[in-house]
Amino acid sequence: MTTGSSLSRTDRNLWNAIVTESVANVKYQAFAQQALIEGHPEIAQIFQEVAGAENIHGINHLRVAGDVKSSVENLRSVIAGEAEEAARVYPQMIQAALDEGRRDAADTFRMAMDREQHHLNMFETALQQLEQKLSEQTLSQPTLAQVQQAEAATRSNPVEPFVNRRSWASTEEVDTERWRIAASARVREVVFGAQDGLVSTLALVTAVAAAVTAENESFVLVAGLAGALAGMISMATGAFLGSRAEVDLQRAEIEKEARELEEHPAEELAELVSLYQREGLSLREARGLADKVSEDKDLWLRTLLEKELGISPEITSNPYKDALTMGGAFVVAAFVPIMPYFFLDVSAALPVSIAVTLAGLYALGMWKGRLVKKSPWIQGVEIMVIGSVAAALSFGIGEGIPRIFG
Repeated sequence: MTTGSSLSRTDRNLWNAIVTESVANVKYQAFAQQALIEGHPEIAQIFQEVAGAENIHGINHLRVAGDVKSSVENLRSVIAGEAEEAARVYPQMIQAALDEGRRDAADTFRMAMDREQHHLNMFETALQQLEQKLSEQTLSQPTLAQVQQAEAATRSNPVEPFVNRRSWASTEEVDTERWRIAASARVREVVFGAQDGLVSTLALVTAVAAAVTAENESFVLVAGLAGALAGMISMATGAFLGSRAEVDLQRAEIEKEARELEEHPAEELAELVSLYQREGLSLREARGLADKVSEDKDLWLRTLLEKELGISPEITSNPYKDALTMGGAFVVAAFVPIMPYFFLDVSAALPVSIAVTLAGLYALGMWKGRLVKKSPWIQGVEIMVIGSVAAALSFGIGEGIPRIFG
């Protein structure tokens, strides 16, 4: 660090800014702790984010001021500073506090002085270990002949190493895994559409079958087919609009985060440090990892999207596929309770329709259970019970409405 009259006006401004940012960082961290104590985590988060930004600003000022050097030089510098604080600065501050009757200040100075001695020992040990490590690395550097020999051996062995083949395979698997999960997510549309097709159509045809007379048995087929087609259109339209709204919202969030990253990179870097700290990393580890991630703009954006917003930059939803899946599952399932009425009269078709629909619901539940790794039997019974209740209510409605209205 340059001192005395050799400091230019800009140098003095840089060090003033460093001190200001450092004080702000400490204050905001203290304010965040107080907010947590008072039960206001949302306020603490704001203080922590701004403190992180102030920290980044201070680090940038310190680098421009030229006070960040090699690790060996940095350790030697802090050892000298810690030794000065422990031996002279803090004792003078403690004595001054006692002279003015400020025992509280003297106690905090004394505690800090004790820790400074501990820090000094840590830094001295670290410097010794680093100097030894660098010395060993220098001794172990390969000679020119060894490098040339290694290059010749590589050229003579054109077979790609197994680890590279494994890395390539793993990368390919990771790339395809996201899309496999997206396709599996359409299980929701299949289960929802098929279950609704079975239950709602069974309810409709059961209610109509219970209400019609022998002369109007064709009404059951008409009502069932009309309900199936109308339900298919409704379900497909709803799935399309819902999926498209989700995609639009996701794209808007991605664009917003990318814009913030361009306009306020320091604040976004501080947010990333805070996110890593939440995951259990120390401040030093979080800062180092965040600095590494921020070297790649795309990786930086992807990490913020996934960790802060819980979304992926690759939009895997497809409104058209979702609508086709939902509508197709509904109409296929809807024909199950209708089919018996094509071949049997109403009185005979009614129990058959209920039986095959319940069997279909049970099979659907078992299939869903296997996919989600839950008990297929329990899942099958759960969906079948829902269908049974719906059928019973529908039969009661079909029987009761004609009697109520004559």
